[in-house]
Amino acid sequence: MTTYFPLGLAIVLTLLAASMWGSWMQIVKHTGKYPIEGIAFFLYVFSFVLVWAVTLILKPFLLTESIWYHVSSDWAVSFKILVGGAMMSMGLLFSLTAMSRVGLLLSTALSGAVGTILGLIISIIEEGMPKTDNALLLLILCTATMIAASFVCNYASILRDRDRAGETGVKKEKQEKTVTFKVILMIALAAILTTGWSVGTAAGTASGFPPIITCALMATGSFIGMTVVGSIMFTIKKEWKEILCIGRPKKPIALSVIAALCHYGGNIISIYSMPGISATLSFLFGRTSAVWTYFWGIYYKEFAGVKKRTTTVLILGIALYFLGLVFLGFFNYS
Repeated sequence: MTTYFPLGLAIVLTLLAASMWGSWMQIVKHTGKYPIEGIAFFLYVFSFVLVWAVTLILKPFLLTESIWYHVSSDWAVSFKILVGGAMMSMGLLFSLTAMSRVGLLLSTALSGAVGTILGLIISIIEEGMPKTDNALLLLILCTATMIAASFVCNYASILRDRDRAGETGVKKEKQEKTVTFKVILMIALAAILTTGWSVGTAAGTASGFPPIITCALMATGSFIGMTVVGSIMFTIKKEWKEILCIGRPKKPIALSVIAALCHYGGNIISIYSMPGISATLSFLFGRTSAVWTYFWGIYYKEFAGVKKRTTTVLILGIALYFLGLVFLGFFNYS
């Protein structure tokens, strides 16, 4: 017994999930000098607990067969979903590490376009092209608009920094010092690995797996991937004491719980809504998560006092995200 949300509700919930994805990273502003890798580690530990708690609570209402029955019904798909979850967590780890070295702007600008294109291609390969007249044209228009929106919003942030720095050249020198081949490689790997979201969710949706099973397997894969890689990383760097906050306030760990609620809480909502709108279109709806980064920036007054040109560019970027949603409205969801 699998229950699907009505189309309108599925779209609203997917957009809600996108807002949660675009919001959880705000906790980084409140963790001080705590390693960003530690945030990612506890994020997926708590996400694993959250998702399986929800799964076990809802199982009697959503499944007529056991969880094991569904997982074992198609081992190939189950394994693909696990791998997708692991890839996604590794992608996030590389992305956060890159952000800590070169900042949010450059890392998202370089990885956003690649991740969007690869994720869309994977979704289409898994479940096929949407059954809509001129579907390819609409997908190209929507994808191009979302990518353009990302670059325009990033440019607005660059203009903001110039407004505040007075274009002294300090920012340029800093970027030249920190942007290395290693960092570029890390950003590229992050873009590739984050397609694990599309790999796992599209495989589960296209194969008819109940969303509750897809979500549980994704969370399990993310947990395993992050635990293995994180444990190796923290052991080599001798960071366990710092990661576990031994002898220091546990605030970063507590904030990781909030991050998990937003990140994998959003995943739960999105995956449960996905059968109603398809993995491909759900992926594109999810790209609006980036705009929430800028909404939070406005809330924290990061654009206060900037020049009129900067504000205009930011508004244009946000408007392009909404134009992408307009293109999504032309698809046939039946």
